[in-house]
Amino acid sequence: MAEKYKVLELLRKTFKILAFVSGGLGIVFFIIILIAGGTPETPRATSLLALALGVIYFISFYTISEVLLLFSDIEENTRKTKELLERK
Repeated sequence: MAEKYKVLELLRKTFKILAFVSGGLGIVFFIIILIAGGTPETPRATSLLALALGVIYFISFYTISEVLLLFSDIEENTRKTKELLERK
């Protein structure tokens, strides 16, 4: 990525890290609730909700990260195409 998009690269890495953290936390909470759950306040079925939310957040954050990469690739390819057309 070009040096002028340092913040975009930082955001992309941040969203990718958030994706893996949220996915990991979803799995951890799934296991914790599944093992320690079972009380009337937190039934064991709640563990499935924790897992589902972890997966949803993982997919959302990872998608945002990849879309930011896509935008930077589009910009780079557009710039290259413009330079090729200007040479002719």
